[in-house]
Amino acid sequence: MLRALSILFVALLAAALYLLPPASSARLATLHVGELLGEVPDGVEIPEDPKADPPPSLAQRILTGKHTYERTEDSVKFSFFGARIEADEPNPDLAVILHYRMRQSVVRGLRIAAGEGAADATGGEAKLSLDIPGQKMPQQGGASFFAKYEDGEIFLEYQPVDEPALRVTKKYTPPSKLALLPPIIAILLAILFRRPVPALFLGVFSGALLVQHAGGASWPTSIGVGFVDIFQTYFWKELIDSWRAQTIGFVIFMLAMVGVITKNGGLRGLMDLIARKATSAKNTQVATYLMGLAVFFDDYANTILVGSTMRPLTDRFRISREKLAYIVDSTAAPVAGISIFSTWIAYEVSTFSSQLPAAGLSASDGYSIFFQTLPFRFYCIFSLVLVAFVTFTGRDFGPMLKAERRARTKGELIRPGGKPMVGDHATKLEPAKGANPLARRALIPLFVFISVTLVEIVRGGGGFKMSFDEVASIEGLSTLLGAGGGIWPLFAGSGAGLVVAFVMSLFMGLTSQVAGAAFNTMRSMGIAIVILYLAWMIGSVCGDLGTAPYLTELVNDSLRPELLPILLFLLAGVVAFSTGSSWSTMGILLPLVVGLSFTMGETIEIGGLGLMILSIGAVLEGAIFGDHCSPISDTTVLSSIAAASDHIDHVRTQAPYAISTMAIAIVAGYFPCAFLGLSPYLGWLIGLGLLGLLIFVTGKRVDAEPN
Repeated sequence: MLRALSILFVALLAAALYLLPPASSARLATLHVGELLGEVPDGVEIPEDPKADPPPSLAQRILTGKHTYERTEDSVKFSFFGARIEADEPNPDLAVILHYRMRQSVVRGLRIAAGEGAADATGGEAKLSLDIPGQKMPQQGGASFFAKYEDGEIFLEYQPVDEPALRVTKKYTPPSKLALLPPIIAILLAILFRRPVPALFLGVFSGALLVQHAGGASWPTSIGVGFVDIFQTYFWKELIDSWRAQTIGFVIFMLAMVGVITKNGGLRGLMDLIARKATSAKNTQVATYLMGLAVFFDDYANTILVGSTMRPLTDRFRISREKLAYIVDSTAAPVAGISIFSTWIAYEVSTFSSQLPAAGLSASDGYSIFFQTLPFRFYCIFSLVLVAFVTFTGRDFGPMLKAERRARTKGELIRPGGKPMVGDHATKLEPAKGANPLARRALIPLFVFISVTLVEIVRGGGGFKMSFDEVASIEGLSTLLGAGGGIWPLFAGSGAGLVVAFVMSLFMGLTSQVAGAAFNTMRSMGIAIVILYLAWMIGSVCGDLGTAPYLTELVNDSLRPELLPILLFLLAGVVAFSTGSSWSTMGILLPLVVGLSFTMGETIEIGGLGLMILSIGAVLEGAIFGDHCSPISDTTVLSSIAAASDHIDHVRTQAPYAISTMAIAIVAGYFPCAFLGLSPYLGWLIGLGLLGLLIFVTGKRVDAEPN
């Protein structure tokens, strides 16, 4: 029955894709105009030597011009007069909209350049505060931009005051509805056949050949060249990426450390310590949940540390691997996403802060706006509450209930036929003979891991150069965590923890045993690394095809302002689900939201600022929701790795919980807050009641007899 419903769903989705109205190529081109500001103007010779300094981009030339700005050490005032675009678009009614959207696209491009310090004439990295009179209406005496989209090319001409015009030309093929095909293929095949590797591979392959065909190649040529591009372009690009390499290294080091502390008796000692309180399946799940809340500073660290540490104890009490993966996954991103002391906050703020002048605010108000969005972070808050209800009550529903009863009654931690992301070499390790279980052999390496990670975050964020008052402030500490975050601190911390665990084991005389344990742990996760790389590759393919901009463009400009937060939440969820990345979804949508929501909100009760805050929160939350449901999300994959769960089973069992939370977030949060001006705290109470009804009416105790 389930398989038949899945096939029906596939057929309906394919039909919907076929019937989907095409997005306007003129509008898509207009969204792309701002990116041309980062290109070098036509006629400027680019050095062949890769080590030579590149010539300044169009944005750099604009922001260091002589007649169209006023400049101080850290600010630029740019006067903006006209913005016009011509496109081979048959609908003349779009003209006014296109000109306005081009103006906004140029403003975004300039703000991005200023935010990156691209206009610093001294070659430094200082970020600039950018004031743009004329960003909405023409400013007399300012510069003008003219763009044209025709025959697969975009021309952008910049006409400053009393200076020669500068021009940039770039090939551009607007994305079509086929841009949605690769993620749909990958996701649906993975769910239908429960084999993520071939599903992801086919998704990447379909995207690679579509990229070639969009570039003008014939279908037979696209098939051949696209297959080569899988390895030569997309795999190689991810393989040489230092961030990806450090991510893989972090996962390997972390799991190898767990293997070593298992062999030397440290993990058994730690489990015995926790087991003094966690004396049942319920208490163990509660302990896992509380650990997930405690590791609030990074979602990757949360996922791997909590999942791999608690797995032996959850196995002991016959808790299904799907349940462990759910608890880990549904605490990691939600707690990091709303924590004011996490590596997320600076990134989240950076995605919208440079657009705040469009709402009459300063870019420096980014943290203040972020804090105002926290009460509206309904999905993250309700996700954490739902996990608490599930763990404290012992009730489950849907596929998770079936998985839990299977594990509890039959001792089958994984579905028969399921394929865990980490093999038995890692999950069935036992302490070496004669190794007494001592918790300190696990606690010391884990303490070193956390300490080195935090020290590297502080060092990378310039914390050692900051005054105590700066570090002690919320904004200063959040900025430090954001600037110093990333994967390197986790890579360094996990490596240090592994070295300490290995050295401690050497003093016990366990040289060959712990080396074998570390190797077996790493060997067991080969399939997981393949899936991670394929997930990254399909994200890269979607970027080349323009999947996210295409989805964004499908938003109708004529919707009611009150519906905007709900639509943005759902759109962010679809984009994150399709691309497998909550961060890229935030980066794509948030720069488009500030001006749009503030302008639309001026005509409704909650006002422009209220709708803007609600809309920013909706994008942040929708991105995490889509990430939770996506089998091609790296954090979802990492949760399956940490829990040693079958990956597709993790997605199938978690999805009903995520979708239920999403529905309650809309019904109790975004809808009444936008339409009725309801306080978000009343939304919390309504959501809490609905979550309680969901658990106590729909959910059933795992130890109860099935009906």
